Amino acid sequence: MRSLSWLCLILLPALSAAKEPVTVFYIEKPPYYHSEQGEPTGFLLERTRAIFSQAGIEVRFEARPAKRIQMEFQLERQPACSIGWFKTAQRSRYAWFSRAIYRDAPMVVLTRTTLTEQIKAYASLAALLNSPLRLGLIDGFSYGELDGLLARASRSNITAAPTQSVRMLAAERIDYTLVDERELPYILAEADLRDARLAQLNMPDIPPGQLRYLMCSREMDRRLRERLDRAISALGLEPE
Repeated sequence: MRSLSWLCLILLPALSAAKEPVTVFYIEKPPYYHSEQGEPTGFLLERTRAIFSQAGIEVRFEARPAKRIQMEFQLERQPACSIGWFKTAQRSRYAWFSRAIYRDAPMVVLTRTTLTEQIKAYASLAALLNSPLRLGLIDGFSYGELDGLLARASRSNITAAPTQSVRMLAAERIDYTLVDERELPYILAEADLRDARLAQLNMPDIPPGQLRYLMCSREMDRRLRERLDRAISALGLEPE
């Protein structure tokens, strides 16, 4: 009986950890993850739902701003995860990252059509960043491998939310920005700028798209983290 009691004590934390719903935060970033008529949706959110289902972990989705999510993880308030983050050294100090679940397409330069030829005159993004043209960046957003290059830009950068950045571009307050091509139609629709005279340009030194991960708080049970990684592998989701 004593050995059976000890076995129950060992198994109880694992069983309770598996049964308690894990909160998964997401930001409003269509088509990756967003709310539609009050319900969480998006292709990466559904991929995340499949991962947790494969891992046998009950989940509860909750929308929050990006900065609030990072603050929650830094304060270690509760076991929780969030979808689609880039893995950086700073974030790795306060959060755990799963195996990769998606790779973005390379970012593109977005500008006004009237500036297209002027921007094409620069052979690379590095050269463009040192031009007199004004760059607008997304506030609080990591551009992954581009962060170091952007930090050395010669011009002061204006930071704003994605929708506001595009509005500033159309209003000639900035001259170009960097965008996710897949996200752009949704940003233009939200900004009511679908008919704006804007153009997308590729630059040869823009690296391949960044890997996206599930980011979880350090309070998340280690055994559950391992099950998430196994689920990602079992579903064949890791990008090459």
